Amino acid sequence: MKRLAALFALALPLAVGATDWRFEPPQELTAKDAEPHFHHLDGAGRRHVAPASDGVAVAWEDDHTGSPQVYVAIMPRDPSGPSAHYQLSDGEEGYEPAVVAAGPGRWLAAWEQDERVAARIIDAQGPGPITLLAKSGARQVTLAEGNDGQLAAVWAQSGAAGQLLEAATLRIAGRKVELAESPQQVAPLKSHAYQGYPAATWAADGRLVVAWEDRRAGHTRLYYSSREPGGPFVPEHELNEHNAPPPDETYDDVGLGSGVMRVMLAHNAAGEIRAIWLDKRNPASGYAVWGAASSDGGRSFGKNVIVQDEQGSAVPQWHAALAGGRNAFAAVWDDTREAWEDETDTGDVILSTLDKDVWSADLVVPVASGDGYQGSPAVALEGDDTLDLVWIARKDLNAPTRLFYARAHRTD
Repeated sequence: MKRLAALFALALPLAVGATDWRFEPPQELTAKDAEPHFHHLDGAGRRHVAPASDGVAVAWEDDHTGSPQVYVAIMPRDPSGPSAHYQLSDGEEGYEPAVVAAGPGRWLAAWEQDERVAARIIDAQGPGPITLLAKSGARQVTLAEGNDGQLAAVWAQSGAAGQLLEAATLRIAGRKVELAESPQQVAPLKSHAYQGYPAATWAADGRLVVAWEDRRAGHTRLYYSSREPGGPFVPEHELNEHNAPPPDETYDDVGLGSGVMRVMLAHNAAGEIRAIWLDKRNPASGYAVWGAASSDGGRSFGKNVIVQDEQGSAVPQWHAALAGGRNAFAAVWDDTREAWEDETDTGDVILSTLDKDVWSADLVVPVASGDGYQGSPAVALEGDDTLDLVWIARKDLNAPTRLFYARAHRTD
């Protein structure tokens, strides 16, 4: 395996020097008065951290009350100031939240609650009233906020044909979330439907862009579509380059290809859209972070390119997340490159930034690495010079978790 990984590394494009970031001391968000428990940062699109003018919101799910519920913490701009913590879900169980900024000092959160999709605003008064966005059988919700204040939710909805994506724009009335339109299917199918784990973002011209996992071919591929304001979604296109193996008589040439999963989308203020995902096209190292760019508002994406540098080619990557800034993008994930021959090494958070169309050399995040597991990260960019990072840590892969947040400032 080592030789195959080394050969693969030689084929990777050269990365520019790693961007220098100065990280502030991390803040732990774990409930101090609870029994050991487990946090999850696994929402579709990995929208778990959202900066706004008055602070930064972090949304997650944990079981410290005895059942999985969704929470949010609001960190003030002054790191010495107190943070505010709220429980968002109020049903029997809550899962996989997403959070985005919804104006100065205000955030929008959505999550799965008792097989429905719920949403509410958080502001200086705390959480607003809950709105149910989708009927029973809905899950895997993600959110998207645009440069001009647009808001949208996308989720997976079970139906007669299988699981299909639905999308709707949202509006805020006072402190209440409302559907601005009836939910619309993103890519209707009559059979073999399984669409899941959507990601969504807004183009500069107001176009809503959605990407997702799709199993219509009998294995997972990635698709994307988009719609203009008030219009229908255009026919979908494949995002990942499908790599089918030679025919296999055992499986009647079903066209199985290299595995792909968990697509992410983000836009920057300059109008560019990026996608990243986990892709197993190199069997010697497992999943790697690959991506593609759109320069036409999500109508099309260019060739697939690898994101992480050659130092990560010998180990698999997991839990990739993506954020856009003013001109730059930031990608984070976790892997075990620091001791890839040691089976007890359970992972560190890795960061790469994209400037002028080139991904930087990877940075092992100093505050999210070392003994034990640090991973499942989510990220946001403020401009191009401030970064917000959230992740979970645990002694080993069977241990209870702790939740951390840190801010970083660019120094190069």
